[in-house]
Amino acid sequence: MEELPTSTGEPGVTLNLVNVPINQAAKTVLGEVLGLNFVVDDRVQGAISVQTTKPISKEALIDLFETVLRSRGAAIVEDGGFYRILPLEDARVGLPDAQERAQGRIGPGLAVQIVPVAYVSAEEMRGILEPIAPAGGVLRIDGRRNLIVIAGTASELNSMREAIELFDVDWMKGMSFALHPLKSAEPTAVASELDTIFDTAEGPSKQMVRFVPNKRLNAVLVISSRPRYLAEAASWIARLDQVADAQADKLVVYQVHNRSASELAPILTSVFSRAGRASPQLDGDVAPALEPVEIEASGDDVIAEPPIVEAPPTIPPNSDNAAPGITADEADNSLLIYASAEQHERIEDVLGRLDRLPTQVLLEATIAEVSLGDDLRFGLRWFLESGNFAGNLTDAESGGIGSVFPGFSFLFSTGNTQAVLSALSSVTDVKIVSSPTLMVLDNKKATLQVGDQVPIVTQTARSTTDGDAAIVNSVELRDTGVILVVQPHVNESGRVVLDIQQEVSTVVQTTTSGIDSPTIRQRKISTTIVVGDGESLALGGLIQDRNVQRRAKVPVIGDIPVVGNAFRRKEDSVERTELIILIRPRIVHDVEEARTITEDFRDGLVLTAPADRDPLETMERDAGRALN
Repeated sequence: MEELPTSTGEPGVTLNLVNVPINQAAKTVLGEVLGLNFVVDDRVQGAISVQTTKPISKEALIDLFETVLRSRGAAIVEDGGFYRILPLEDARVGLPDAQERAQGRIGPGLAVQIVPVAYVSAEEMRGILEPIAPAGGVLRIDGRRNLIVIAGTASELNSMREAIELFDVDWMKGMSFALHPLKSAEPTAVASELDTIFDTAEGPSKQMVRFVPNKRLNAVLVISSRPRYLAEAASWIARLDQVADAQADKLVVYQVHNRSASELAPILTSVFSRAGRASPQLDGDVAPALEPVEIEASGDDVIAEPPIVEAPPTIPPNSDNAAPGITADEADNSLLIYASAEQHERIEDVLGRLDRLPTQVLLEATIAEVSLGDDLRFGLRWFLESGNFAGNLTDAESGGIGSVFPGFSFLFSTGNTQAVLSALSSVTDVKIVSSPTLMVLDNKKATLQVGDQVPIVTQTARSTTDGDAAIVNSVELRDTGVILVVQPHVNESGRVVLDIQQEVSTVVQTTTSGIDSPTIRQRKISTTIVVGDGESLALGGLIQDRNVQRRAKVPVIGDIPVVGNAFRRKEDSVERTELIILIRPRIVHDVEEARTITEDFRDGLVLTAPADRDPLETMERDAGRALN
């Protein structure tokens, strides 16, 4: 504590009490500074902090100390020259009467004051005071004698008396009024808008209704000689306050149902951050190269009483048009959105479109290796063109089917590709390499890999300074076998764009070099195609030649030197095979379609009995299983 002169030259003090017990603070303020006798009730506990950056007068110090005590649930009450610090509930019982000191300054402590009201009813005055008075500040209303009893500290009593004096004036006689506290809007802006709506500046309703903004109370006072204007004004104030409240930011937790919150958060942030930066300012300057135009209204009609115009509210927002804050809670799969009510409405509208059950695609694929014998010496393309198969064949770089190099694409008009395999198996050997069935989300990759990881030597190093140093090899694992990567994209027309990468690789012994590492023999197809829902597509044209040596001999005799040559035969031939891939996508829109497709797939398994199987054969098989 330090005594210094105030800005007006009067003696003042500065305080720096930080987390000081209430009894110690009372000793400093009441005892040392003000020289008052005081008693602190044992029930008043806790610590307070009082800090002043500039010197304040002793009268202001009392108000400050009472305000701090009230925040801790305590108050000062004068009792026979002593000042007692009591709990707030007890301080309201038996308050001293301050009526005789109404003209002068009331001393420290809670007090009761009786204020007569001359021009306004005490009941109406209570409706004005209660929103701005402290809790329990209005004790009683005496309607018969038009008195109002108030209680509080000196500063609170002065504030309530000033409010009573403001409203209890002669010009209010015969007028109706209402005080409307605002939640979010600015009183001056609301009053200005109401003046525009009711046309009170120069219109016929001038002097009929007045709107008085009060920044201290954050309210608008409506005064009118006609009660109907009060009701209309109350409706408009509620609307305008809601518009301002819509601009206030609030936090909402949105539970994501069908997608990943971490996937949606960056999308929404990108869209609405751009929208926030591009929001137009209605009160900005005129665009370059344009001149402002003044529009004047004309007309001679005079209206006796103006109608209440249903115009949209135009309260300026209290906050800047900032971009909303969107954060993903991956643990709960939810979005934390901090934005205004208007932004929340737009965000939820977008989320309603994005947070939908994702479309799935069932991919039925068959990878087969076909031997090209005499009947298929020209390849599968010739077989498909000459056979009785309805479809489109292309190897161009444009059209409905994407280009494939090397190879070709064949789009079947029907979804049944088993007929192709059956026709091929009747003329040559067909080896099914893989026949996967995959369910994949739209725009997501599905990978099927059946095979081994083969070590491949990628680098060999040896020290040049030490001849006995060991050779160090760098080995990399290479995936081999059947590798199928498919990424579907479903468009609005019901067609599916497929990005396909197919590889069939085998490991053979290296014969072209002395590197101690195997050779990977592979056949690949990489393409992008467009196919309808349920249609089948064939990808082929990957032909491979393989040298085959066949030896035949007569047992025992064929192993005799010289003579055995007559009983042995060696034949070298070239086997040609072609890889064909059959793919059929089926779009799954909802859970019911997924369930139906699952049941169809289950019924098509080999272990499922066909419908045309002989009942006696089925019974015999089941009986045999039971006995075993």
